[in-house]
Amino acid sequence: MDYPIWLALEDFAPVLFGLTGFALLSRLYPHRAGLLGAVLIGAGGLSKCAWKLTVAAGGGDPRLLEEALFPLMAAGATLLTWSLAIAVRRGKRVHLWPFALAFGLGVAGSVLAGNLHPIFVTATFGVTAVSVLGAIIAGRYRQWWAVSLFVLGLVLVTSLVPLRGSARHDTVAYQWLEQSLNTSAQLALLIAAWLTLTAARRPQTIPVGEPV
Repeated sequence: MDYPIWLALEDFAPVLFGLTGFALLSRLYPHRAGLLGAVLIGAGGLSKCAWKLTVAAGGGDPRLLEEALFPLMAAGATLLTWSLAIAVRRGKRVHLWPFALAFGLGVAGSVLAGNLHPIFVTATFGVTAVSVLGAIIAGRYRQWWAVSLFVLGLVLVTSLVPLRGSARHDTVAYQWLEQSLNTSAQLALLIAAWLTLTAARRPQTIPVGEPV
């Protein structure tokens, strides 16, 4: 399909919303791995945006930019999920190797299959786990608005699956619909992450189950 310039430019919005939200979540356990994970996820999204903008501008079809999305997203989600798992355990040790193993299996599966579907699955589970862990932490601080927004974001992202399987997926109208849903999902994630981080840093906030 021919991407309109405005469609390609709008695609930067959800990526920037998501990058900011993931960066905020990485502050729940201030470790460089979490921030690096957020940056990698954002880099994957920006790479896909650059591909779409290049195609829309008539600059060719640099497939490498498009194909970098899921490997970078999977790598970033691996690091960020590990960081959030530590935050859920209140700083207690969490082994990195199970997360690295899941990422390695996704990479190996894609190499053996000769396509990106296995790493796509790894990336999808990874970013889903980020939202789930974020919701757990938000619930610990009784930030129910954040929990609701994490859930809403997941519902919106899940709604994209049947759209991508539609015969009209490559039409401009469907692309606008997909991007609108994705933008809403990433905005929900951003607000949820901000609310969660604010609640976690509020001195008078007492997590559920903690002694007064």
